[in-house]
Amino acid sequence: MTGPERDEFDRMIAQEIAGTVPSQGVVEEVNPWREPIGRIVWGLVLTGITLNFLYLDYLLPAVGVVLQYLGFRALRRNGVEFRLAWLLSIVRLIWVGAFLVLSVTPWLPIGDLDMALGLTGMLLQIVQLLALRAGLRQVCRTAGIEPKSDPLKAAACWEGLILVLAISPLAHSWLAAIPMLIAFVCIVRALFRLGETMGEAGYCFTAAPVHLNTEVVRWGYLGGCLLLMLALSVCINHPRLDATLMEEHGETAIQQQLSDLGLPDEVLADLTDEDVRTLDGAFHVARCAEMLAFGPDAQSMILCDQTNAPERAPVEPEIPAGADTMIASTYYIELPDYRMGVLHRLAWVQGSAYWGDAFSAFEDSDYGYNLIGGRLVYEKRGQTYAAPIPDLSDSTVTTTNMFGTYTSNQISGLVSYPLGADNSRGYVLYVMYLDENRVFGATGINYYHAPQPFNLPYRTPRERTFGWNDHARLQHYTNFNTQLERSAAAA
Repeated sequence: MTGPERDEFDRMIAQEIAGTVPSQGVVEEVNPWREPIGRIVWGLVLTGITLNFLYLDYLLPAVGVVLQYLGFRALRRNGVEFRLAWLLSIVRLIWVGAFLVLSVTPWLPIGDLDMALGLTGMLLQIVQLLALRAGLRQVCRTAGIEPKSDPLKAAACWEGLILVLAISPLAHSWLAAIPMLIAFVCIVRALFRLGETMGEAGYCFTAAPVHLNTEVVRWGYLGGCLLLMLALSVCINHPRLDATLMEEHGETAIQQQLSDLGLPDEVLADLTDEDVRTLDGAFHVARCAEMLAFGPDAQSMILCDQTNAPERAPVEPEIPAGADTMIASTYYIELPDYRMGVLHRLAWVQGSAYWGDAFSAFEDSDYGYNLIGGRLVYEKRGQTYAAPIPDLSDSTVTTTNMFGTYTSNQISGLVSYPLGADNSRGYVLYVMYLDENRVFGATGINYYHAPQPFNLPYRTPRERTFGWNDHARLQHYTNFNTQLERSAAAA
């Protein structure tokens, strides 16, 4: 077909379809504004919703900023205002991604810095909405149409009011929240109609070239954030132990004295010489032991109680199949001058602690105590290793629960063994001070077991031991008595 013949053929086709009116469905399909504006609006909805369950308070904003980025990416060649909004969407992508990643670490900003960053993020979204509004109004002027409504202005004003409320006394008041929620719903409905009304502007749309399709961007961003969160969780919740080969022991005379009183040889073998010297002069040892099995069917079982029921024979534990299980033992070692040595020992019999387990020990001696020390012990490749307990500390803690608010001194620390460690165990030792009037009391240890490294949001080891109704947290609580109390009971 020659050139004139081809031109004549094109003219004939144009004449044939000149009087054909396209259906509404066809018009909607060729409206290039509907999809990007729809994504931007959905992004606004998801970043404006706060649902604090099933990790939705983290997932929804991440999906929202991706949708907004994709929407602005498609519009960026249609004017400088769209390009500004697109650049701000990249900033918010990085912003939310950094928040997600830092949420599994102890480095997430808190307090005034957190509030300042939150307010800055809201300001960025307001500027983004105003840039989108300016760009769409310019398109309407070019196309010679008059917008029927201005929902983007309303959305920017709504964001501004939220900004003011966030720093006002009404920040947590339902009197402000209910009308703001109603307004949000009305604004979102108007914004969804905006994409349809922009179809009246015709096909004055410059498509922006893309190198990555929508699915690659969406899942690449979300998957990348998740991988970074998991990698950081593994690193942070699996601290490197300063472990060395178990040293040769001295102080054999004191060890023999403690062994004769009933302190098991395998327990004595793990103690440092300094710990053993602290127990010099002991004249009575009593043991309380309990099996702690973690998991959805968390359970515990008293195995031995030589203070409340010394006549009861020790019970052999029946280890639940598949459950990470430890034997928590407390040894009360009575010392001269109204002192009571307390040795909490935690030995794994099934499973182990790899991902930042934590404990907090407490006592009610009324006269205080002195933390002696503690360490983790394990075996690997036929060698026995020992390391100080990471983050072992003694501090005052204020807690609030159903029984009220109270302050106490607690010893806390982190427990984590190298992968492949066998016969994992550890202990913490302290000495309580008593007198002739304080002849009995109790101690306890709260233990939090992390079955996997993912911890969102991040909580410190001490915080993990304070949770209620948590199958990952169990408590070993025991009583002690002194020679005076035992003598009085015998009389």
